[in-house]
Amino acid sequence: MSKVPEPKNAISTSVFGLQETLRNLKKQCPALSNSQSNSLDPACPVTAGNELHAFGAVNIDKVRQEFTNHINSIRTICSQFETEVLGDVMKMGSGADPAFRKHFTHLKEQALLESTVLKVKDTLKRTQEYLDESLDSSEESKAKIKIQKIEHLAQSIGLMTFVDSSQKTAYGIPMTTITLGGTVIVVDIDIDNTGSVLRAKVTYVSEALQNDQDERVDNMLAENLQLKSLSLFKRNLGTLALLDRLNVKYAPTDFFLITKWLLADLKAIYSQEVLLLDDDLASVLMEGRGIPSLYLDHPGVSISYWIDKKYVLGGDWKSVQKSIDRDQNNQLLYKSHKLDISFEASLHPQQFLPPSRTNYLLGFDETEDSVQEGVNGMHYKIVKETEFPKFIGAMRFVKPLPTLPGLHSIPVRFVAILDPPVPASDIIVQKLMKITGFSNEDSKIQTTTTNPSSDALSLEELLVTDIKKTTDQSSTEQESIFKTNGKLRL
Repeated sequence: MSKVPEPKNAISTSVFGLQETLRNLKKQCPALSNSQSNSLDPACPVTAGNELHAFGAVNIDKVRQEFTNHINSIRTICSQFETEVLGDVMKMGSGADPAFRKHFTHLKEQALLESTVLKVKDTLKRTQEYLDESLDSSEESKAKIKIQKIEHLAQSIGLMTFVDSSQKTAYGIPMTTITLGGTVIVVDIDIDNTGSVLRAKVTYVSEALQNDQDERVDNMLAENLQLKSLSLFKRNLGTLALLDRLNVKYAPTDFFLITKWLLADLKAIYSQEVLLLDDDLASVLMEGRGIPSLYLDHPGVSISYWIDKKYVLGGDWKSVQKSIDRDQNNQLLYKSHKLDISFEASLHPQQFLPPSRTNYLLGFDETEDSVQEGVNGMHYKIVKETEFPKFIGAMRFVKPLPTLPGLHSIPVRFVAILDPPVPASDIIVQKLMKITGFSNEDSKIQTTTTNPSSDALSLEELLVTDIKKTTDQSSTEQESIFKTNGKLRL
């Protein structure tokens, strides 16, 4: 029985991976493209790619890591080629030149073949998408194509799929139920024989979440599919799938419970501000810490922090208050600007609350001394807000320390995504980070210039940390692999 050879890493593989990383980054950061205008208004001037970097929902640390891995792979292969291949060729003496030419020709043919294969794969993928769109217009194929799309999408984010076509609606119409299963969540989607999505239902397997079933997340996923917004459905389903994967990978930390506890803290803060402002919800939204919501176009916690002035003056805020009291989402809040809170990978380990404590926010009856004197109190740190609304004092929060017994430090962090996005220069972003207390030496994006209209946050500075610019043209051989005169070369 022949042994299957292990796939060898090649420069072309790393180069193609590098190109894919940059293409994905460009899609997520429109400001990196000089050909795109930042406004739908044709009169709006095009913003240069080095003036604004609207990161959006991109984990820049992850992109940096991918970029570094590809570059290091290319360096390693080049070094091996120099020490092994070139070394052997040079030992051949007069026969070195034809031998090297033969080997070089072989490498070119191999690179051309790999390039052709990747191009063919990309063409076949786009052809399949085109055929799926064509079949989707056929009435008899709509249900089948929609089910296949949902299956492929769910599998791409790590969920298992099960299809049951034996069901019927209450009116006897054939119906297919596709089940998307994780470890903690199960999503059932009912589709009739015309391809129309009838309903979606999210079920939590965990006993601790049995009382947290909420039709708002069901309606959100169903509406995404009914409006044929597959990208939005993937984003929202992907957020739930992410929590599911994190729960498995970093057990016993439960990210669904952490989200639940965070919402309780935000609601407690909201209640205090509403009381102080005599039920003036518009002022709480615009001047306070915002209005927290659950499943407001996002499968998790959102904070409404700004809304157009016409809604501030003409909105039915009493109706909003009633909706919040009933744990419902009011239509007015859908028009607001929000912070959508989720989780993402982190290069530095973080600590989350243990099961013994269910709130970050210090209660009215808690003091720093009472926390320190409690069980394992010395392993908690009290953090006080440095910036807060004028009409209310600073809030205090508990931060677990890595020394807390039984606590696991994990490479995951909270992330807040602006919806809709708000482009800002790197200088403004760093000022916001400093004001909100998020700025630190480990995470702050370093720039090599203070002029925002010239070199601020170039693509090279964005992806490669600790860049030292110099006018010395005698850069090292390793640096010359991907840098020339301070600019990125691919």
